[in-house]
Amino acid sequence: RELPIRLAQRVLELHSLPSGLGKTRAVSKVAQTYRDYLRRLSEFPCPQNDDEEKTFTELLRSFILDRASIPLSISKGVKSLRDHRRETLTDRKMQDLEVALYRFFTARVGLRFLTEHHVLSAPYDMDDLHLQNIEDSESNFRGCIQRDCNPVQEVKKVACEVIRNCEEKFGYSPKIEVVDCTEESTHGEVFTYVPHHLQYILSELLKNSIRATVKSSLGH
Repeated sequence: RELPIRLAQRVLELHSLPSGLGKTRAVSKVAQTYRDYLRRLSEFPCPQNDDEEKTFTELLRSFILDRASIPLSISKGVKSLRDHRRETLTDRKMQDLEVALYRFFTARVGLRFLTEHHVLSAPYDMDDLHLQNIEDSESNFRGCIQRDCNPVQEVKKVACEVIRNCEEKFGYSPKIEVVDCTEESTHGEVFTYVPHHLQYILSELLKNSIRATVKSSLGH
């Protein structure tokens, strides 16, 4: 009941993006993707047994396997908007765009969270999602939620991956120092979170920072 509503809202948001962004080819393609999701979901009957539930979960899985194409397409839409407009985008128009896109991507996080949590709560493997699955007694996962998430450990994992990717692309990488600033009084407290959301946030922040540092050192 909830997913079709949220999908329809995303389509409307995309079409109403300011400064003509919603009319660019790349963003129109994203809106069509959401319309396809909405059509496939509306055509699927409400699951009444285990087999139908598994088929429904497979349908949702297909929605979330592609994580990069939508942000990339919207980025292309923004670039094409800058390249082909006769008049410049004023600071006010850029601010309006930023607010609209922030609203869209914030809502998209909620949409993906509902979908991923359902899929990862399924009692069968969904290993191709590359996300932690349910009922892991050691890591306390329930669906995509980890009861006792270790943010310092997550930062260290992401930092290692970002450094490795930077070395492959540029031949070297600056060091990333991870400092645990957790107060002694809070040690042992439980931090419940969605690790792969944290990983994505950290990855984007560190990739942008390390790329800027490398380009600066190379004189670009």
